[in-house]
Amino acid sequence: MADLSSLVCRAGHEVHIFTLASKIQERPNLHIHILRSPLRPKFLRTLSFAVNCRRQVKRGDFTIVHSFGRSWGMDVFQPLGGAQMASLVGNIRSIHNPAGKLLKILTYLFSLRRFIYFLVEWVQMKEARTVIAISAVVKKDLIHYNHLPAVKVRIVRNGVDLDKFHIRNREIYREETRKGLKLEDGDILILFVAHNFRLKGLRPLIDAMAELRMRYDHNSFKLGVLGDGKKSAFSRYARKKGVGDKVIFIGGRADTPRYYAAADICVHPSFYDPSALVVMEAMASGLPVITAAYCGTSEIIEDGKEGYVVGNPDNTGELTDRILKLKDYEKRNFMGRQARRRAKQFPYARNMQQILEIYDEYSRLGSRS
Repeated sequence: MADLSSLVCRAGHEVHIFTLASKIQERPNLHIHILRSPLRPKFLRTLSFAVNCRRQVKRGDFTIVHSFGRSWGMDVFQPLGGAQMASLVGNIRSIHNPAGKLLKILTYLFSLRRFIYFLVEWVQMKEARTVIAISAVVKKDLIHYNHLPAVKVRIVRNGVDLDKFHIRNREIYREETRKGLKLEDGDILILFVAHNFRLKGLRPLIDAMAELRMRYDHNSFKLGVLGDGKKSAFSRYARKKGVGDKVIFIGGRADTPRYYAAADICVHPSFYDPSALVVMEAMASGLPVITAAYCGTSEIIEDGKEGYVVGNPDNTGELTDRILKLKDYEKRNFMGRQARRRAKQFPYARNMQQILEIYDEYSRLGSRS
């Protein structure tokens, strides 16, 4: 949102941001409005913010109102997390324990906060003239779960910073970072990047590491886990599967480009991801990517060219086979170059320009009703 706001301001337009908190600095044509809402309970905070946003928007003379969060009174709605129901289904899909799955379903059914989230979303879908989906998966979910007409939903894919995430980072960071991770020269580093380890598929990836060991006891694959997820639970699971020595928990780091540079493959077998920036960043960094069909970014990967797309993360055999296909250095290198070439078609500026085009189309329709 900060980058889009800056771009609109540079184009000479006036921008107002309504939020609960902000680190963005005001400037002559960029105004930040902090709205007061109760901190607790969460459901009341959400509802209060949505109502306050609508009230403030009605008081202003705005050409267009674009919402990224749980607010009302917008013209354009961009649900960055996708359809709420699709997200819940994906979350339940990622739970392997039957009792845990049932408990999660019951929690959703009797959660007042979740009810308010759905209420806010329902109003948003009714109010917005245009809904921006960040992938075809999200568009399909919005049509299926929210019953939106296809013509109302526009796809604008996420962009990636092609300078920050670049193949040249290998020359700068690779040797030092791999040394810090205590990797041998012949080790093949699989990088997994996420904070929600369960939803993004760390368990099936650990299962695949165990399968690799069963097939080839002295294989050279290592798994680097980057992110602030539940380390202790997944570390125990890795030891249980006999691959504790194969999994390196790096923790949350801001300097992600150096870890893409240190890696050889990126695997993101998510049970639900509207459009994984991780996949875009890895591709821009020149890594072949293995992801799942539940991930919206899988749509830009041609299977066998820039990487591989598995149908179900829990299909350990398929995931293991795809990893083994990338054992060969020359193949990894070739597919990594193809991945970089594909990522270059999605610069961040393209994403913002497409949104500005939607603004222009909307403004030509006339004033807000």
